[in-house]
Amino acid sequence: MEAKRFARHPLFLFGVAIMLIPMGAVVWQQKLDANPMTGTLFIAFLFGVFGFIVAHRLTTSLLRTRDLAGTTPVGRQQRTLALCLACLVPAAAGGVVAIFMLVTAAIWTPVGDPVTAHVAWFRDDPAIDVLATLIAMGPVAALGGPLLGVAVARWAPFRGSALIGVVTLVFLTALPSEASNPWRLLSPWPILVDEYVNDGEGPIVRSNFVPGVEPIWVLFYLLCLCGLAVVAALVRDPGHRRPLLGAGAALTIGTVGFFLLALS
Repeated sequence: MEAKRFARHPLFLFGVAIMLIPMGAVVWQQKLDANPMTGTLFIAFLFGVFGFIVAHRLTTSLLRTRDLAGTTPVGRQQRTLALCLACLVPAAAGGVVAIFMLVTAAIWTPVGDPVTAHVAWFRDDPAIDVLATLIAMGPVAALGGPLLGVAVARWAPFRGSALIGVVTLVFLTALPSEASNPWRLLSPWPILVDEYVNDGEGPIVRSNFVPGVEPIWVLFYLLCLCGLAVVAALVRDPGHRRPLLGAGAALTIGTVGFFLLALS
């Protein structure tokens, strides 16, 4: 039920409609630029940031129906878990776009300018790094944003918390994007690919993975953060707090460990 509510929400459908524009442009132009990961920005914003707002609104609507929830056999913690599972809807949408990126890149292989320029894609980099980066910056971002929206709504259910949360999320994402390691990885959406243009303007001519960072460990690091968001949302209610706190401690250790591995 919660997944259907998410999929039918006007803001989510609006994000899907907007996402079709750059996808159509790729098909029309029949090429990708020298940073094939640019499409992940659309996934993260249209499904991650918009998804934060959708998840927040769905969660606060759960609180507004507390009387109805109290008369049904399903408790609030179970409904919160259902909302967390509903966040797989934008993640799946992000996965579809990621698959589209893989298919179109296989058909119209991205090249630099000149063609010998390095491009952060399969031609010049290991497949594991490309796939891990694509998943981390795309579908995982589309999952993490909504999960954070559920957690924020559970702990701060007032109307303005959605706006505060979105502004904070975007600010924290943009702030460390140009910072050196390890600070840039502290962003909710770490940028793992650097792009370059000629004379500071114009089209992207080449791209490289950020040196000194292992994308596969960044992927697991972000997945642990998603897990912590789920724990934060569920622990708001009194039930099952001990196992939840245990899971939170394990995820915290995993987050720190994968963060350090990403920089090794």
